[in-house]
Amino acid sequence: MFKTFTGRFFAIYAMTTLVIFLLLFGVLTQIISNYFIENHYNMMLEESRILSEQFIETYKARTLTDLNFTYQLIATSRYIDSRIMILDENHRVFKDTQTTGKSLVGHKLNHPIILSVFEGHQMSETGTFGDLYDQLVLTTAYPIISGDRIMGAVIINSPYPTLRDNINNIYQMTLFSLLILLAATFISTYVYSKSITNTISELNDRVQAIANGDFTSHIVLSTDNEIGQLANNINHMASELEKLEDMRKDFIANISHDFRSPLTSIKGFVQAILDGTIPFERQGKYLNIVLDETERLTKLTNDILLLTKMENNTVQLNKTHYDLHQDIRKILFQFEQKILDKRIDFTLLIDQQELFVFADMNQIQRVLTNLIDNAIKFCSPGDTIIVETTVLSGKVEVSVKDSGPGISEEDIKYIWDRFHKADRSRGKDKKGIGLGLSIVREIVKAHNESIDVYSQEGKGTTFVFTLPLSHHI
Repeated sequence: MFKTFTGRFFAIYAMTTLVIFLLLFGVLTQIISNYFIENHYNMMLEESRILSEQFIETYKARTLTDLNFTYQLIATSRYIDSRIMILDENHRVFKDTQTTGKSLVGHKLNHPIILSVFEGHQMSETGTFGDLYDQLVLTTAYPIISGDRIMGAVIINSPYPTLRDNINNIYQMTLFSLLILLAATFISTYVYSKSITNTISELNDRVQAIANGDFTSHIVLSTDNEIGQLANNINHMASELEKLEDMRKDFIANISHDFRSPLTSIKGFVQAILDGTIPFERQGKYLNIVLDETERLTKLTNDILLLTKMENNTVQLNKTHYDLHQDIRKILFQFEQKILDKRIDFTLLIDQQELFVFADMNQIQRVLTNLIDNAIKFCSPGDTIIVETTVLSGKVEVSVKDSGPGISEEDIKYIWDRFHKADRSRGKDKKGIGLGLSIVREIVKAHNESIDVYSQEGKGTTFVFTLPLSHHI
């Protein structure tokens, strides 16, 4: 039982509840007992005060044998279920409501409480009243004072067992209520812990399924607490892993195709050269094709290795102070023929001849080349491309904007994910493998800078990244 979460949770909660119950019951019983005893003492003293005043009035009227006073004693005795004795100033009992057993009328009482009351003190105690009783009684002694004279005392003895019976009845009701509460707590705790266990078991099964490669099933919980949030996070994790798995499969398919095509060409041309199908005088042409294909394979492999190194933070940047504007002009010269062939309206917006930054020039060239190349690929004849630099708060903001078809809201969420099919770096010609923008983002991140994309379908796309200005020049 204690090996399961339900067992441990229920046992701990039950033990804690039981301990609290016992402490609470003990405290409550003590409070109830003290309250009843204290309240009974107060009632006895109040009745003693009334009788004391009545005695004084009777004494002043010289009618100590008045039946009215005697009847009042008897009535009060029955009302509080107690024995009442009136002592004179010589400590002798001259009134006693005891009607059965031994009456103490005429007896002198020397109990310590009597001595104290004739000193003017109001006294109370629990005991046998000098072994007068075989059982415990509550005793109060109230002085009868007229002026400066202590004329006597009112002694009240109330049987403790009678009060104890009343207290026990309260105890039983309290215990019964607490037991019902305890049982309800145990049942609700067990049901709740069982519910948590079932939920955790479901979560465990789901995580186990994810670990085994099943990303399709989902956990359905109708709660918004921490466990519900955990279930939602697991479902989200499964969805993301499913997307990554799809991307992995797509990558394998794409990389296989991108490797197979040039390898097929290389193999075909090499075999043709070896078996003499291609004459000697034409072999140079086809060897150049083989060389181009090997360079394509080399670039593809280098891109994959670069992205992996950047994601693992193992690439060392070679930062230098260089002129960014001059670098942009050199890159644009490389794309001049493509721009002219597609009849694209190209604009370079810079407000100064030189603009020095502190960055890895080769890596930033890769970023600019990739972004401008993508813009050209996605532009149609007559579209525009604008490359602009803006200096803001010690940084330079570089933007590449095109008026191409734009990117959908669904695709733009995954634009930085490598191998994603909607990745613009694959271009319309499908020659890329979806690594371009992933590499771009990692390069910018390696510089501790930011890159963002803004796009709307039918209105074009803008990529914006920042670089630190050089303070060396």
